[in-house]
Amino acid sequence: MLVKGIKKGKNIELLEEINLPDNQEILIEIKEVNDFWSAYQKFRAKIEQEGITFDDNTFDNLREY
Repeated sequence: MLVKGIKKGKNIELLEEINLPDNQEILIEIKEVNDFWSAYQKFRAKIEQEGITFDDNTFDNLREY
């Protein structure tokens, strides 16, 4: 089960209902969610690291399916 939440102090507020009884012990894996700009910067850094180049016209002929 994957559920998003927001950290508030020592509490994590779940953003959707989960079907578990109160006081049920659970294990939580923490993954930081980045905003679009952070993801875009990571993408550009990876592209540069790999030596891939593109310009403003690179995606002109890209089609959506």
